[in-house]
Amino acid sequence: MYKNIFTLSALTLALAACGGSGDSDQTIKDKENDQRGALSISGKASYGETLVVSINDPDGLSNVNSISYQWRRNAISIPGADSKSYLIQKADLNATLGVAVNYVDDKGFSSSLTAEQTTKVPLVNFGGVLNIEGIAKQGQTLEAILADDNGVKTSATTFIWFADGEAILNQHSSALTLKRAQVGTKITVQASYTDSHGYEETLTSTGTAAVAKIDNYQGVISITDSNGGSPEMKVGATLRASIDDLNTVTGTVEYFWYLDGDLISDQSQASYTLIEADKGKKVSVKAEYTDADGYAESVVFDSSDIITSSSVIPNGQDFAVGASLVGNDPIARNSAVTYETFAGGGWNSQSFLQTYHPGFDPSLPKFFLFTQFQGPHSFVAETDIVRLGNYSAKLHWKHENPEQWNGDPNKLDNTDRKAMFHGKTASSNSTTLWYGFSTYFSSEEFTLTGEQSALFFQLHGAKDKGEPSRIPPIALTVSSEGFKVGYSWDASALSTSTQGEGQLHVDVPVTLSKYRNRWVDFVLQVKTNPFEQKGFIKLWIDGKQMVNHHNIQLGYNDKTGLYPSYGWYIYGDNWNRDSDAIIYMDEFRQAEGENINYYDIAPGYFAN
Repeated sequence: MYKNIFTLSALTLALAACGGSGDSDQTIKDKENDQRGALSISGKASYGETLVVSINDPDGLSNVNSISYQWRRNAISIPGADSKSYLIQKADLNATLGVAVNYVDDKGFSSSLTAEQTTKVPLVNFGGVLNIEGIAKQGQTLEAILADDNGVKTSATTFIWFADGEAILNQHSSALTLKRAQVGTKITVQASYTDSHGYEETLTSTGTAAVAKIDNYQGVISITDSNGGSPEMKVGATLRASIDDLNTVTGTVEYFWYLDGDLISDQSQASYTLIEADKGKKVSVKAEYTDADGYAESVVFDSSDIITSSSVIPNGQDFAVGASLVGNDPIARNSAVTYETFAGGGWNSQSFLQTYHPGFDPSLPKFFLFTQFQGPHSFVAETDIVRLGNYSAKLHWKHENPEQWNGDPNKLDNTDRKAMFHGKTASSNSTTLWYGFSTYFSSEEFTLTGEQSALFFQLHGAKDKGEPSRIPPIALTVSSEGFKVGYSWDASALSTSTQGEGQLHVDVPVTLSKYRNRWVDFVLQVKTNPFEQKGFIKLWIDGKQMVNHHNIQLGYNDKTGLYPSYGWYIYGDNWNRDSDAIIYMDEFRQAEGENINYYDIAPGYFAN
């Protein structure tokens, strides 16, 4: 710290003056008769003091109007300092002062005299000023405004904020955003710094008014399903009341559930499961609570949807949705079931037919028959969006120049359209097959416009020698209208048709937005029979049976049974998209036989 003490009493500057002629036409004799003048400055060399210059010229100086003055700081002219006296400014601290004088004496001689101070004006410590600007209200930001005539850098200043004299933890910047904890207190700030002249300073501001609490923002209540998505008003669905309040809700909330305006007794919790007696009615919920800022709230949500039966199809059989966390008492699944949860962070297969194999790990079980990946980007082991466990499959199809990846770079071949895993084949062409898997359709990473669609699961035929490649006997596709199950059959021992003997489809009309941005579980049961109308297709989505299609021909008359394919197949003209297509998949399960049940194959965890 600077602690300089200056003796200022009657200090007169000692100046060395020099003079010279100003008229080149004078004769040498005239110059010899010119008697040089002298400068003297009186006053204290301290901030705020006034210096006065005096001229003593033996030739006389009665015409004071002919005198011009120019004060100088460190030998540089000070703008505007052109009078006989000069008031020492803050800018003069730690600098030398001087003066230049020009005049014509009474004998007509022009003179220019200069003088420079030999010592610097001593430093002075000016006390800094610290104020707080801003509105003292919760949610507002206060700003510490620091000023110091010695100069200060705010970035090199340490701030400590206080509420009623108590330091606020971890608040050391020049700004403070007021939290709920500061409501009712007066805020001060302390600043510690070393100014530009080396003086150490610690300042404390005056206090603000007591911090006012934030305004009340009316809360909003809505109803979601158990996963936070849009609810289905169907018997068996569990509804959950969700409150959004900018003042936050931390205390007790009391809920009231209603059917057609009538209070449901003994239902004061945040969730309600629709029962058979609720069919044909509309549900509403009210929540009463005091928010974290002390405002009493009463919010209501009225559903406009009528509660319907849980069965999508007549005589359908619905099941629960598997949990996303494993418990301590798992259901005993059929031991013959094989499955792939990507628990190892990758995959393995029995053969490699294609160029790209992102995620391949030979140390893992060979669950897959083979893969078809458009490029090195097609698979990533995802860790954030996961159905169960630590990993899922992120399958990525790129739309820009999709033909560049495989084979002829100028031709769009079959693999250029895919990001797909292929599972193991069935034992025969006439058998009962089960498949389970989970999908996640992101609204940002997979868009559909117009009549666009994409295939995300299929059962593929294993053609016999001499047969052409054919459309899949089972194909699950997604479009803006919902889901569709396409199926085909061919009883010929040696088929020559790429379309099979016949093909039909079953529409599954749903509101697609309700199946986006969350995991959706699919369970498919099929009985293949390419010869007679003794086959069937059953499909469950999130435990609800959506398809129950019986007495159909299904599959091809091949020596080898069907095999499943999980992931993207951008078929037909659907490759002509203006964005990539990304799907997340997990919990692949497949089984064959009559003794398999829904819970053996459904994704997720089921307790015993």
